Amino acid sequence: MITYKRLTDFGIQATDGDIGRCKDVLFDDQNYFLRYFVADTNKWLPLGRKVVLSPISLIEINKQDEILVVAMSKQELKESPSIDEHKPLSREYEETLFKYFGYGYYWVGPGAWGDFSHPTELVNQEFFEQDMANREHKPVNHLRSCEEVHGYDVATEDEDTGHITDFVIDSDNWALKLLIVDTRNWLPGGKKVALPPSCVSSIDWSTHKIHVQLTHDAVMDLPEFEEDKVEDKDYLNTLEAEAYSMLSPKIKG
Repeated sequence: MITYKRLTDFGIQATDGDIGRCKDVLFDDQNYFLRYFVADTNKWLPLGRKVVLSPISLIEINKQDEILVVAMSKQELKESPSIDEHKPLSREYEETLFKYFGYGYYWVGPGAWGDFSHPTELVNQEFFEQDMANREHKPVNHLRSCEEVHGYDVATEDEDTGHITDFVIDSDNWALKLLIVDTRNWLPGGKKVALPPSCVSSIDWSTHKIHVQLTHDAVMDLPEFEEDKVEDKDYLNTLEAEAYSMLSPKIKG
């Protein structure tokens, strides 16, 4: 387990040298899995071209030295399909990127990583070509930036209660496990609490709010999040269960 804030302190290392640091991550707002690391390449590539890396490419997560090691050279990354810094990643771009690196598509299959439980299993898989012409609607992705969502207000069923201050990510399968809410801007002497994605009913991108299926009092009754226990899976599972227990039986069903 690792927090988003810590992850953005990590450097990114190719097979033949450093390429920058992790400046952001993109997650799927439908199933809450991390899909891409956004690399800050200002010291390496001219004009700091935006480079995105899938967890499929990871070969090591060095937490001691805070480095993400990817299975590709700097030249491969330099020649990878470019994307406009100010535009979201489209499914068409993802298809082009995955074909370039030779990855199987994560969006084809029953699970978060297609037919697999871990992203690295998509390396060197055959492409899952899709007959888009026979589809009524072309599949779209639902990628959102943690950097963007950081700071969004949290709207409970009766009033706003704090804002998003961090995320806890499972670095095994790259699921976004918990959203960390800081209530101190709403209530002096407040605290940080953890909410699983199952408590989120919707994200309003126009008003910068995350709506959760809990009351204000239920959120304030949650135990305080202790960041020094972030790698304790049992502790995190307890926090997740505490928040889930606050949901109504109808929502759970």
